Amino acid sequence: MAVTGCDDLGIEKSLDDVRYHLVDQDSSAVDFPENYNGKIMLVGYVYTHCPDICPLITYNMRDIQRALSDEDEFMLVSVSFDPERDSPEILYDYAQNYNVDQSNWRFLTGDKEPVFSLLETLEISTVKTPTRFREDGTPVYYIDHTDRVTLIDDRGNIRKTYNGSGLDTDEVIADIKKLLQERT
Repeated sequence: MAVTGCDDLGIEKSLDDVRYHLVDQDSSAVDFPENYNGKIMLVGYVYTHCPDICPLITYNMRDIQRALSDEDEFMLVSVSFDPERDSPEILYDYAQNYNVDQSNWRFLTGDKEPVFSLLETLEISTVKTPTRFREDGTPVYYIDHTDRVTLIDDRGNIRKTYNGSGLDTDEVIADIKKLLQERT
């Protein structure tokens, strides 16, 4: 089913038959994407120890959030693919450090199985580097990952994917506005 007049926003994949039990930065249980049905979502994939791509993704998404601050039917979601280190408290602090409005931005983590199953469904690849340990025993590793942000409509359909760190915010904002107009 393609959307008339929005060929570049045709349905790429439906998330109708999937549900992932996760937790957000407030330690609230989330069934993704079900809990957010009815909202247009921009979903990014990050981890809080990332030295390069993830901060760019987060800043780009924050710019889009600020540009669409008056849109009640739009929200942002960041999924951590480092559930070992990214607890809800760490994700909350991450959001605070980036000065994001958490009223319509959820940062999700959870057990490894649902997190990695969600990533597989959304075609996000990750490769963890070998772990080293600091003198105090703290593990140190990095994760190479797909640099992507996904636009999901209010019915749980993937409508478009973008390069996350090189996001053209004007393009994404225009696409979100098209999806918001479809609702009326």
